[in-house]
Amino acid sequence: MAKKAKTSARSKGYRKTVQKKPFLTRKEIIALVAIVAAIALAILLFNLLYDDGSLDVVDGVVQTENFDNSVIAQDHIGDETKYFKVAEVGELEGYTREREENSANANLATFVYTPEDETSPIDYIRISSGSYPPAELIERSVYNYTINGIPVEAQGSLELDGRDVNYMISSAEYIAADETATDATATDTTATDTTATDTTATDATAADDTATDDTAADETATDATAADDTAAGAETAEEETEADLERYDCQQALSAYVGSRLNENYSIAIHIYVNGTTETPVDAEGLAAYTEGLYLTEDELLGYLEEVMQAIDPAVEAE
Repeated sequence: MAKKAKTSARSKGYRKTVQKKPFLTRKEIIALVAIVAAIALAILLFNLLYDDGSLDVVDGVVQTENFDNSVIAQDHIGDETKYFKVAEVGELEGYTREREENSANANLATFVYTPEDETSPIDYIRISSGSYPPAELIERSVYNYTINGIPVEAQGSLELDGRDVNYMISSAEYIAADETATDATATDTTATDTTATDTTATDATAADDTATDDTAADETATDATAADDTAAGAETAEEETEADLERYDCQQALSAYVGSRLNENYSIAIHIYVNGTTETPVDAEGLAAYTEGLYLTEDELLGYLEEVMQAIDPAVEAE
């Protein structure tokens, strides 16, 4: 039997294999790591070396020279609460100065200047910090006054002591809580009780006279009744007139925001107040006459503002 011829296996042909490249080469990975490390180092150095002007705080107390005379602003940056010094204040001739700490944060204080001259038209002056530059702060203040129904009578800007100043002037009148009226009511009640006692004594004397002359007694009683009616009518009319009138607390304020030489992001806030209360209840005409004699002109208020600027003495001079 003849052997079957061998046949060769079917050729599979030539196979070309391609080696896959990695997403990043070793050299590229090294370069990327170097870039990330450089960025991290830059952020670290920035945080360590960059000075944003904020003050250090130790045990909750801001660290700065002349702390008791410093005007300090508070700001929230990210998750941090930071403090910035905007000025120092000094004495003002003719005024006594008092430092009033913020009840919620002793690092923040307002400086109150009270005239030593009791006849001064100024009631008191307050100096504190402003959390925004002057131009922005005046816009916010005007808006707040307007929505609260307090008219802004004047607004402007000027330069004082080489600083930009934005200001506004407002005034408002409020019905006063009249404690004097309560005292007067108590006095009237005492007087009424005394009168009642006197009347009783008079009635006792009249009783003896009545026994002698009944007709005279009747006429006297009639006259007395008429007199009482007249007095009661007059008293009612007076009460109705008084009820239509009120006493008023009156206040005029100049609010000025001054650029800080220490930090341009914040301001020095100056408020000058003129206060008074009408001595007696007045109508609208009487109130207008009272405030006309109490309130100052814009030029007069700006004159006091220029005077107050002498008390603002920054810790460092502008470069």
